[in-house]
This record gives sequence, C-alpha cells and structure tokens, in this order.
Amino acid sequence: MTDKSKYTETQIKQALTYIEIFDREGEIDCGECGYKTCREFAAAMLDGKVKPSQCTVFSKKIIDKFKKKEKELRETLFLSQEILDAVPAPVLYEDLEGKAIGCNRAYEELAGIKRFGIKGKKLSEYSSNPDYDRLNDELNASLLNSRQKQIVETVVKNTFGEHLIIELSKDIFTDRSGEPSGFVSVIFDITERVNIVRELAQAKDKAELSVSLLKKMPTGFVIVDEDLRIIDSNTAFARLMGDDIAEVEEMNPGLKKADLKRVFGQHQLFSSLMQSGEESYSKDIELNGKKIRVSIFTIEKKKTAGALILDLSMPDVKSAEVKRRAQEVIRENLATVQKIAYLLGENASKTENVLSSVIKLLSDDE
Repeated sequence: MTDKSKYTETQIKQALTYIEIFDREGEIDCGECGYKTCREFAAAMLDGKVKPSQCTVFSKKIIDKFKKKEKELRETLFLSQEILDAVPAPVLYEDLEGKAIGCNRAYEELAGIKRFGIKGKKLSEYSSNPDYDRLNDELNASLLNSRQKQIVETVVKNTFGEHLIIELSKDIFTDRSGEPSGFVSVIFDITERVNIVRELAQAKDKAELSVSLLKKMPTGFVIVDEDLRIIDSNTAFARLMGDDIAEVEEMNPGLKKADLKRVFGQHQLFSSLMQSGEESYSKDIELNGKKIRVSIFTIEKKKTAGALILDLSMPDVKSAEVKRRAQEVIRENLATVQKIAYLLGENASKTENVLSSVIKLLSDDE
C-alpha cells in the first residue's frame, strides 16, 4: 500500500481535486479503486501508481457528464436542423473537400433527394447539372482564396425539369478557432423577380412610347394628381388653354407641377371624376370661343386622372379620325399604366437574406 504520510495535507488535497473531491464529505472511501481510503488513492496518484480515471466514482461522474453533454449536443443539433428546415430558401453546407455535410428540407425538394442520400457526396455524384457543379467548385476555390462571400446568378433545373433562375450565395463557415471548416450555400429562386423586372421594363418602354405619341398628337392631353397638379401634358393642351399658357409651356415643357385650377376653368370635372371613382367621363364645353370635348379617364382611382381635349371646330372627318386614334391611345396607355400598378403592388420585393444568420448558426454549433 502507499504511505500517504510522506505527503503534506496540502499535497493530498490538491491530488484529491483531480478526482473532484473538494472536502471531507466527498471522501466516501468506497474501496472500489483497490485502496481503503480516498486519501491513500490520492497518495498513489502522487506516487504515479494510478491515474484519476481509476477512481470508479470519478469515472462515473465523467461518463454522466459525457452523456449529458451528448444529449445537449443532440438537442442543439436537432434545433439547428429544425431552424434550417424552417428557412424557405434551399441551404447546403459542405466540408472543405466539397462533400455534403447536410442540408435543409427546401434543398431536398430542389435536388429531389433526401439529406441522407447526399451526405458525404460531392455535387457531381448526385446532380445532373455539370455547369452548376463546375460553378460550385469554382466558388469554393475562390472562397478559400479571397475569404469573401460570393453571389452569382445562374440557371438550374428542379425535380420537375423546370429551369429556374437562381441567386447562389456562398460563404465559408469556421470552427471555434476561426479556421475554415466548410462552405454554406443559400439558393434564392429569383425567376419570378427577373420576369417581373423584364415585364416592368417592357411596360415602362410601352408607357413611354404611348406618352410620346400623346405628346405629338394635335389633340390636347393632360394628366393630373389628386391635388390637381399637372403631372404632364402636351403642347396642344397648352395652346387650347390660351396664348398665355402656351408661353408658360415653352418655359416649362409639359406644365409639370402647374396648378390645373389656374390653367383650366372647368377643373371641377377632374375633381368630380376622382371623387366618384368612375372610370371615365366626357363633356362638351366652350373654351376660349371654341367648342371642345373633354374626355377624362381614371388612371389610378382617386389619385391620378388624365384627359383628352378635342377641338370640335376641326373638320368633322379629321375630328373623327383624331378622336378615334386618341381613344385607341387612351385604351393602350390606360392598360399599360394599370399593368405597371398591378406589378408594383402584387410583387413587392421579398426579403429574405438568411445567409448571415445561417452562417452564424453553423459557426456557433460547429
């Protein structure tokens, strides 16, 4: 047996702390280690005859701690996966060799394969898109060199064979020491957004063309807001309003921001239409000694209205032709403006940059 008398009380107490005994109550002297007392075991440790792990009670404590830690880790990993699965954008994370570590449910749906089927595999082993696989490898290499987040647009196919325009965001996640541990990819389906941008560009071009045609017609036209401030008009409108207004229009093309109440005596026709919420209204009136027809139409209910002002003193045939063309332009322009309003109202920008939170989550749990 070990002679514990050759060690001081302080040395024995220090040795006991290695097996988590900090006071007399902790010295249970169970004898399972082969020594009668915990103090004899401590002296044996000081002699180098035994290791702390040979204390049965201490070993049980360590095992219990490992079990508790393992349970906490499993719960943390489960929670992390639940959070990832709640993210609507597909998420994939790979090791430094480009082999899949895991993904979320949205990625499974995009790839058409369960996470257990991709774990430990490279994209080329389960993907049928070589161009995307090559792009992914290039981005991984670029990330290791620059350590800067990479964002690119590309085209992929979903499980239904449909081509999707995506925005691929990639970044590195690190271990606790700050060293690169792998790559995380977040995929945003921007097909709808790209199509909307294209439609808006086409609608804008069409609207600008329509306005250009209106400006060049001999029939007067004007667009006003709910405060009866002029948004735009053409030269023909200014001339119909009188020589003074025509001179002002030369200095302020389109009479932009001018007060319609100071320009057009029958301005209440616009107010009445916007307050009523009706689509259009026409009326023949006298203006500067001429008989004219005012055709007012709603662009945006109770907010914006436009009008065509036709000089009825023009020859009948010519007036009819001008009126017909004007009405065609009105219908085309109105449909275009309404289309723009619909697109802007129904397809607001989605936000959703989840990349930073996903990366932080992965980094914290690594």
